[in-house]
Amino acid sequence: MENQNNTNQIATNIFALGGIEEIGKNMYIIEHDDEIYIVDCGIKFADENILLGVNSIICPFDYLVENKDKVKALIVTHAHEDHIGGIPYLLKTLPIPKVYAAKLTKGIIEKKLKEHKDLLPFNFQIFDDDTKVSSKHFKIEFFRVCHSIPDAFGVYFETINGKIVSTGDFRFDFCTQGDESDILKMAEFGKRDIDVLLCESTNADTLGFSLSEKYIIDELRRIILRTKSRIILSTFASNLGRIEEIIEIGVKAGRKIVLVGRSMETNIETSIKVGFLNVNQSCFVEPRDVANYKDEEILILSTGSQGEEMAALNQMSNGKHNWITLKNTDTLILSSNPIPGNFSNVEGLVNRLYKTGMTIIQNTPSHRIHASGHATQVEQQLMFKLINPQFIIPIHGEYKMLKSLKANAIMSGINKDNVIQVVNGQKVALLNHVAKATEEFVDQGEVYVDGNKINVDSTGLLKYRRILSQDGVFNITILIDRFKKKILELPVIATRGSFYAKSSTPLITKIAYSIKDNVESAMIKRDHNINNNEIRKIAENTTEFFIWKNKKKRPLVRTTVFDV
Repeated sequence: MENQNNTNQIATNIFALGGIEEIGKNMYIIEHDDEIYIVDCGIKFADENILLGVNSIICPFDYLVENKDKVKALIVTHAHEDHIGGIPYLLKTLPIPKVYAAKLTKGIIEKKLKEHKDLLPFNFQIFDDDTKVSSKHFKIEFFRVCHSIPDAFGVYFETINGKIVSTGDFRFDFCTQGDESDILKMAEFGKRDIDVLLCESTNADTLGFSLSEKYIIDELRRIILRTKSRIILSTFASNLGRIEEIIEIGVKAGRKIVLVGRSMETNIETSIKVGFLNVNQSCFVEPRDVANYKDEEILILSTGSQGEEMAALNQMSNGKHNWITLKNTDTLILSSNPIPGNFSNVEGLVNRLYKTGMTIIQNTPSHRIHASGHATQVEQQLMFKLINPQFIIPIHGEYKMLKSLKANAIMSGINKDNVIQVVNGQKVALLNHVAKATEEFVDQGEVYVDGNKINVDSTGLLKYRRILSQDGVFNITILIDRFKKKILELPVIATRGSFYAKSSTPLITKIAYSIKDNVESAMIKRDHNINNNEIRKIAENTTEFFIWKNKKKRPLVRTTVFDV
């Protein structure tokens, strides 16, 4: 690191490519001169009713590509999708010298990367509570936080301009075993005169302390032990501490455990492999073997508590699951809350499940079976007091959450001018221990993931899909003889999703003859110089004219030209 006795003229820049004024695609950048450190690279789940066929959304990587020689490492705070889901696409875009991740996080990322090809070079580095990293401009340390997945960490950065702490996702739960927040280390950082705290905002408008996971487990135990029917329990697949407890309760109750859903299977397999879950493999049975057991001998752990279209619970609710058919005698336990922006999907799922006649237990004041992994107001205030920063940047939340965290910080004694609320892409400059929001912005926005591929032209993709969903598509095939300047046969027109072609045969015929006449006229005028693109344009313009005139639709028109 540079000599701290020098007067520094180069600012340390802090900014988000994603994660501000939204839930998901968390990606934060700490940059000093010729070094860039990335913190997390997540996805945001897409609303398929609006973003047709889009699986998820990631940050644009343009700034990192333009500055790829500066990128020194990606630091991953924990293994939730909104923090790791974009990593495969980042590694397809530019090489990352080092990817720092804790043991469990590394295992889950590695599983994810196996689904992708064409990854550029990268190198995993496992960190733990005692790891220290040094580079030309940075000193970096890590501190453990309690969250809804094991191996979650916050990060400490030190540069010539000051000291920065990023909380990651956190909460405080004093009844956990082996996954506690490292309060002593946080307090030790607080004695170092921290300049900037990046603090997650998700539950900034929730009062008090969140309920301890211990009470959640106790209530789940009571429900499972008194239930005599088959149990289907759905929770977040990443909530491995809870899942381990549920498995133990189920086994003690004489039930076999059935894992349903890819992420549930993957996370538990990875957790067993790296030593986070200590369970006997004999307690598991395959979904296809459920019929071989009595209902009271089965506990199904399922993904899909958020109503995701392809998740296991949603498939069951629609009667489409390969092995599990729901019964009116079943008991469903939904050990989760809808994530922000997902309430309608969850309500739709729950209503479909009620139609089966099953018993459904949700998180309510009478059944406390879920607690958030995100800090409430009091827990955030505790973080403020432990870290004792001069400046705070609210991150990881929608606008109202960021605003609530700002109010919370001011209430805790932070100067209101020192709470810096910014937007994605806006740089905050830390220079000689003073942080200021700048008017400098980097490229930010949304990149759509379609299957396992990034679609760079996101706007164009949606435009075409909206046209297809609303007005359909016309495919035109033309055979031409350039020497004779003729179309050899009447153009073949196929339509899908626009209107019923058989009832509109005169219109289709008129379009075909008009295309033939217009193309042949153009060929005669242009002699042999007309190209296929020009022929396509004539055919498409002709088709669009007649469809709009007669049907008031603007379908997607595609033309194939064959030279004979």
